[in-house]
Amino acid sequence: MTSISRRVVNSAGFLLAAQLVQRSLGLISTLVLARLLTPEHFGVVALVAIALQFFDILADAGNQQYIIHKPDVRDNDLNTAWTIDLIVKSVVYGVIVLCTPALATYFQTPELIAALPVAALALPIRALRNPAMMLWAKELNYRPSFMLSLWAKVCSFITVITWALIQPGYWALVAGSLVSVLVIAIGSYRLSHYRPKLNLGQFREQWAFSRWVILRGLTGFTRSQIDNLIVSRLFGTTGLGGYHLVRELATFPAVSVIIPGSEPLQAAIAESHQRPSDLAYRLRLSQFMMIGLLTPITAYMMFDAELIVTVLLGATWTEFAPLLRPFGLYFFTFCLFALVSDAFMAIGRVKALFIFDLISTGIILSVLLTLNEPTLATMAWVRGWLAVLTTAALMVQLNQATAFGLRQTLLLSLPVVIAAALGLAAVWLVQPVTNGLPWNLLTLLINGGLFCLVFATTALPVILALRHRVPEFNHIVGPAVNWLGSPK
Repeated sequence: MTSISRRVVNSAGFLLAAQLVQRSLGLISTLVLARLLTPEHFGVVALVAIALQFFDILADAGNQQYIIHKPDVRDNDLNTAWTIDLIVKSVVYGVIVLCTPALATYFQTPELIAALPVAALALPIRALRNPAMMLWAKELNYRPSFMLSLWAKVCSFITVITWALIQPGYWALVAGSLVSVLVIAIGSYRLSHYRPKLNLGQFREQWAFSRWVILRGLTGFTRSQIDNLIVSRLFGTTGLGGYHLVRELATFPAVSVIIPGSEPLQAAIAESHQRPSDLAYRLRLSQFMMIGLLTPITAYMMFDAELIVTVLLGATWTEFAPLLRPFGLYFFTFCLFALVSDAFMAIGRVKALFIFDLISTGIILSVLLTLNEPTLATMAWVRGWLAVLTTAALMVQLNQATAFGLRQTLLLSLPVVIAAALGLAAVWLVQPVTNGLPWNLLTLLINGGLFCLVFATTALPVILALRHRVPEFNHIVGPAVNWLGSPK
């Protein structure tokens, strides 16, 4: 295994473990809040989050992607990136304050008038983070970032739960988000001796890269949030609260573990983009690893959707439980699309990615807006299948640009798909027995445990058997086998 590949695998493994610990606190807080807050409260929080995501994208100049992509990074580059970020996010915060009354009127949610400007303080605070954090990502050194994120999540968790217990409402989540960014901003200067200075010396060079990142971010926001905006207008804050929370539950593994854990792949792909054979191999390997991880999670999520929602969120959210099934499709493509998009940026094809996003966003927007009196379930299913088609098209585009071997990647994934299908068949066969158990949690544990057991016992032997014949399998299995002390 090459040095860069070993660093990628080690970094990805470390990030997965780190994010699992960190995000477990986020999951616990969500499950607690689901029992303390109402769907209407979550609807207000969802609107705040959507508005902040839009403005955050508007203020994101793609500085970290630029630093990772640039072969030789100097202090002047870091200072310029930090200065641009600080100026843009501060200006955007002023725009948010001015636009808040109009947004509250449009969405018929007066709570936004107070909540949005306070929550938006996270933007300028986040911009104050030490730019050395971008170098850590470039160098695949994720230990400092993990420590910061862990402390931030612990402090945020304590804040959210304490506030919600004293006074249930959306302010608990707003306070928690501000505490999180404050801890990261302050802690970044404790962990690095680097001190940034205001500087715009490399502005022109960075802007040539960043303008496409910003434009792509805006189209990406439209693509990812247009269904939430339509739901808020058609079904009010209560409908949006249920729709948004179930979608957040579906994508929780993605934003918490899978996407952060795959972050080192971007640096590895960028490092190899001048060597076509290495680039194709790493793209093929990364996509196979992603599909192999996503397939079993998606399959079980869609199969036992009602049981998962009932156990995790409680009886209050039962009417929204069927939405988890179409959002399983969204979860699968959410992770895979992010990986393929990062690959485009890592090889410097940001403009091509923006054009694709612009066209696909227009198609998604047109389809959703032409739905005739849709229900929440219809919105979710249409959105899920549109995500599948969009991701498939982007993978085809990446294959045309790099010739990484899309057909070979799909063939490599067949053992995982077959194993997932066998796991679901096993759960289906025992359902007449498990459905009669007195506790839903016990039913979920037995079903989930059986699925994992069948999946592992059918997928792993095939991968082990192909270890010495298929490089991708050896790349994954080899380090684990060697670590266990087996013969190489």
